Amino acid sequence: MTIWRWFVSWLVWLSADPAEIDRQAPRAAAAVAAARASMTPDESPAPPPAPAECVCGRTCVNGYWKPDGRILQPCPCKCSRCVKKPASCPDGRCPPR
Repeated sequence: MTIWRWFVSWLVWLSADPAEIDRQAPRAAAAVAAARASMTPDESPAPPPAPAECVCGRTCVNGYWKPDGRILQPCPCKCSRCVKKPASCPDGRCPPR
């Protein structure tokens, strides 16, 4: 800071009204509190939208699917293809439990 700016700052500080300085502190605190309150998120976020299609892409068989092409996992979908059927394996190859 240059000497000129320091001198002007010192003069401004001397000319300030002490009563006005005392009044500004609570106002500044209230402004900060109001700004902070406006940044808080809403009380309840909106629910996520329901999925329109199956996550398995209708590739599951008897309630199981292979998301990566190798590992069988239970299918979370509730469509008619994804619902687990009774354990009858006509070809002898049932998915593991």
